[in-house]
Amino acid sequence: MNPNELVVAPAGDRWGVSAGCELLALAGTERDAQRLAAEAAKILRASGSDARVVVRDEPRSFAPRED
Repeated sequence: MNPNELVVAPAGDRWGVSAGCELLALAGTERDAQRLAAEAAKILRASGSDARVVVRDEPRSFAPRED
């Protein structure tokens, strides 16, 4: 994973923004986490780095529930 790849992914009951294996920030909603990541990528690009935002969806299972 590229360290300048900012990943937005579920983190418990919130959404996290991480770079590499390090969690950088938490947000209450996916949309807020995407905004944080976009702003961080913009700052990285302004400093001469290459950065991109990747959004990972919530894992979902369509297997029948075993109750």
